[in-house]
Amino acid sequence: MGYPMFCFIGTGFFLHRHAAPFLTFRWSGSVPAVRKEKRMYFDAKEFGKRLHDVRTSRGITQEELAVRLGLASKQHVSRMENGERSCSIDLLIELSCILHVSTDYLLMGSEPSKEEVKNDLLSIISELSTIAKKI
Repeated sequence: MGYPMFCFIGTGFFLHRHAAPFLTFRWSGSVPAVRKEKRMYFDAKEFGKRLHDVRTSRGITQEELAVRLGLASKQHVSRMENGERSCSIDLLIELSCILHVSTDYLLMGSEPSKEEVKNDLLSIISELSTIAKKI
């Protein structure tokens, strides 16, 4: 999969050295991310809305989520939900594990289709069968 093109630290981000030629910036304040098939943008407000919706649907309070994430206060969670603050990759992974959603959903609002997941699993099973036959 390679190295990530960008990394969030605090309220800023750092670009991988090979990412810069592929990026375009918009005045909306969005942080650009690049995929091979199309360009897309990280929207902190949309991320926050999805985080809030998933958290409340699971019946978890901001304070409880902050404790489970090891944050000093619920203000960090509140700022993420309001789009005022982004999170580190590590925190994003922890959020996805605690809330039982994919990082793709939190970041971009999209989940892989069941057909894609099915095809990936069948491919892996096929590869494992081939390896097992060789052993």
